Amino acid sequence: MIHPFAITSRMAGRLLVFLILSYVLAAKSQTVYVADQFDPAGVGGSSYSNGQIGNVWGNWFGDAFQSVTWDSTSDASNNPASGSMKITADFDGQGSIPNQFEVYDGNSGINPPLSGLLYTNFQCDVRFDPASATTTNGGVVSFGHLQFGVITSSSGQDYFGSIDVPITDTGWVHVSLPIDATADTNLLQITDVLIHIYGPAYSPGLSGTSTLWVDNIKFTGALPVTTNCVVDWNNVHQRIDGFGASSAYNGTWSTAEADLLFSTNNNITYQSATYNGIGLSLLRNHIIWANTTSASDTPSTAETSIMKLAQARGARVWSTPWTPAVGFKSTNDIYDAKPITNGVNGGTFLGSGNNITNLNYASQLANYVVAMKNQGINLYALSVQNEPDASVNTYDACQWTGAQIHDFTTNLFNALAAKGVGSTKIMLPESENWTDPHNLAGSAMGDPGVAADVGIIACHNYDGANGPANLVKNNFGKALWETEVSQLGGETSDIANGLYYAQRIFLFMTVAQANAWHYWWIVPFGSETGLMTQNAGTTKRMFTIGNYSRFVRPGYYRINVSNNNPLALISAYKDPVSGNYAIVAVNPNSIPATQIFDLTNFPAVGSVTPWITSGTLSLASQSAVPVVNASFTYTLPPLSVVTFVGQAAANTAPTLAPITDQTINAGQTLLLTNIATDSDVPPQTLTFGAANVFPANATLDSASGIFSWRPLVSQGGTTHLISVQVTDDGLPPLSATNNFHVIVNPIIPPVLSSVTVTAGQVRLTVNGMVGPDYTLQTSTNLLDWQTLFTTNSPTLPLTLMDTHFNDTLRFYRIQIGP
Repeated sequence: MIHPFAITSRMAGRLLVFLILSYVLAAKSQTVYVADQFDPAGVGGSSYSNGQIGNVWGNWFGDAFQSVTWDSTSDASNNPASGSMKITADFDGQGSIPNQFEVYDGNSGINPPLSGLLYTNFQCDVRFDPASATTTNGGVVSFGHLQFGVITSSSGQDYFGSIDVPITDTGWVHVSLPIDATADTNLLQITDVLIHIYGPAYSPGLSGTSTLWVDNIKFTGALPVTTNCVVDWNNVHQRIDGFGASSAYNGTWSTAEADLLFSTNNNITYQSATYNGIGLSLLRNHIIWANTTSASDTPSTAETSIMKLAQARGARVWSTPWTPAVGFKSTNDIYDAKPITNGVNGGTFLGSGNNITNLNYASQLANYVVAMKNQGINLYALSVQNEPDASVNTYDACQWTGAQIHDFTTNLFNALAAKGVGSTKIMLPESENWTDPHNLAGSAMGDPGVAADVGIIACHNYDGANGPANLVKNNFGKALWETEVSQLGGETSDIANGLYYAQRIFLFMTVAQANAWHYWWIVPFGSETGLMTQNAGTTKRMFTIGNYSRFVRPGYYRINVSNNNPLALISAYKDPVSGNYAIVAVNPNSIPATQIFDLTNFPAVGSVTPWITSGTLSLASQSAVPVVNASFTYTLPPLSVVTFVGQAAANTAPTLAPITDQTINAGQTLLLTNIATDSDVPPQTLTFGAANVFPANATLDSASGIFSWRPLVSQGGTTHLISVQVTDDGLPPLSATNNFHVIVNPIIPPVLSSVTVTAGQVRLTVNGMVGPDYTLQTSTNLLDWQTLFTTNSPTLPLTLMDTHFNDTLRFYRIQIGP
């Protein structure tokens, strides 16, 4: 049953910001997570004996709900030192939803979430008061249809299963329901427990009051075992452009703050502590609208000094306008008809085709890019509009249609090119939702002429607490960037929150195959929704994001990971030029996960270095782990992100045995084997090639290194430099070169030393140089010559015979070749 209470995507984040609820117990043959045994001490710091169960459990919706209390007199295990939760309901109640209730622990919750792949069974004990309301189904009278489940990312409900307790069972009834997260992906992360009775589940429905006790809520699953994941160097996915956040509305930063955020330096002193830089490689900044609609006016930004600090530390800087000038907009939003406020808050863009609004605003944005360039800031990209579909008029904003984005993109491209800043990439549509529900990109990208002007497809990710059900979207052959996300209801600074974002990045890298990922702003105003706190303090999410951004640099590529461990979320990345690589493993569970990493098709690897962010560590380097036979094993700590950083072993260049200069006659065949060796282990593939232009008809076998050449007669009396190069397939590839000369002796013309005629046969004796082919030709008029035969590189002196001599006059000549 889906209740009618609506929760927006941005409100949904508030429901999932929880405290750690309980603890994990390891049974002999099971993994057990006890959510609540309803002991007097309660959970999450809320004492049930002091009446604080309402800090943990409460009614989510449904006006049949009356109360939830802790009952010390009733315990399913007959433990006098414990108790149970008592729920009362009235299915004849008033209100908009009078016939159901939904009790949940959303006031505290399960955080970090449990893995539905690990915890595969839900259990609890329930008991109804015999006087509770009843209903009949299939001839069986019961206390109603009792369901257990979780809140979904879209603020709905998904249930493990249900039971009907017959009225004959008035004692404690044990509930055991399987969890199949493979079939039902809503259960991949278990963040809470729902207890639901829908009165009209059967007809007639429930009527009257009910009292229900619940005890011993827990999740169970098989004990995790050491499992393998295979990281394949040769199975390559998308390029990585980087990780970043926004400096919007900030003015200045300290050097230490910039070092911490954008450098990969170690031991940075910041606010009386020492940290390692998280290495953000992208900075998104806010453009302040121009004062007029003149084409010569220039928008500005308050973040110039910040942009320079980030760029100096290697980050790419890009900009987004929140609104054009007031004169470029109408007074109402097209999607919700909200009136514009404060001049720039809200409204709709007026650009269309090549009208003056489009032309002048495109000119203004190009002016801004030029102004930034003149200050030494090279903008990597420029967005058309921040959240052109957002229904807001409380801050600078503007709504656009897909058709307007289509028309404006061409004008902007032309304006940037005309002012010499055409290398700045155009980004669109930056919808507030990853799904781009208004298809703002469709019109532009459906037009090949306009699509060619676009460099980046980007959207935000305010699609609910865990994003849309399907992250896959069309990138139209462009770079795909996620450019803003946070839980706008507020963030905690603990490791649970850090793991939440590490898992989001994992999904965007592996499922969406995004090229870049951004958090919202870096230092927030008004609420804790920044990468840092409002006083620029550190948070665990900053460091778990750093587990990606510090080590997975622009120009890396994601490589494939096959993992059969439900505890760990593992992705891997490589730099094809340097051989550097990073494997990021997220363990969001409260138990350790022992993981074997098999490195397939990797260059030679000696060791990897783990960097850990956990409840006690913040992007901290650990002792190197040896890699033996292309494999290593590591136990991922509970509630942690571990990045394994490695580099292919230093490649050594191959060597070539020297070859002395060679002297040869024309027509002789020269065969030389170039002998190469390489000390790298495992053995590398060596490839031979010509390092200069070889003589005509000389060859070199690329695999064996055999050089072969039979010089032509026309090449006699010449000297040739032969350069042979051998190259390995290491990272980077290295080479060695052999140089030697081949001297072709001058041609010595053949000499006919004797001629005899006997019994109609002519015998000719020839002397000359060894090597060429000798051809005997004959003529009767010294004009027309006929070849009798050719001998290939014969031994000299050479006897040639004409056995068909019957002319009264015949001439002979000897020709050498080739």
